[in-house]
Amino acid sequence: MNLNSYFTVSPDQLGGAVRALTYIPAVSVPVLCPDFRQALLQAALAADYRPATETVGKPGREVTQRLYVSDNFEDESIFYELTTAFQTLFDESANCSSLFTEPVVFNDLMLQKYDCGKIGITPHRDRTAYRHIICLFVLAGHGRFGVAADRARSREQEISNFPGDVILMPGPGFKEMDKRPYHFVEHITEERYVFGLRHDNDKLRTIKPR
Repeated sequence: MNLNSYFTVSPDQLGGAVRALTYIPAVSVPVLCPDFRQALLQAALAADYRPATETVGKPGREVTQRLYVSDNFEDESIFYELTTAFQTLFDESANCSSLFTEPVVFNDLMLQKYDCGKIGITPHRDRTAYRHIICLFVLAGHGRFGVAADRARSREQEISNFPGDVILMPGPGFKEMDKRPYHFVEHITEERYVFGLRHDNDKLRTIKPR
């Protein structure tokens, strides 16, 4: 597999970004080759979406979200191709493997679409089954992505995110720590498409080789 046709970073460069998560809650890295990003975007535009539940969470910990999601991918989907390529890039980085006590398997795939002018999603943490590392590929559009220390947005920090970037955040199991940063998306100024890759402990399955 020629990773240069997919990504603009080397395994060592990705590993350096992942290692940065030992002391910061999130990092954004330009990663997708322009032609590959455009192909991903065309597939995202053609996907079938369903509205996400507008309010989730227990009383006092509610999360409000205005977005659409898609996770029903055909066997030939370009998003499986991205997953396989990124798994290879990740696995080839010595820096990455040393940060986790067990192999990271990217087995949870999801597209998200945010409409212009909508709220996005209020501060929340991903569920505990999403372990090790969260990877969010920005395919198009713009919104303000931020991380914080809590639901009240203490020590709020904006993370740059442009089309072609991947946002990386730690999950439980990263450096043997229970790290789950609060994060949010707001101020959607252009229709925004994001593809998420996660290691879901609840449904460990091997991604079909491509």
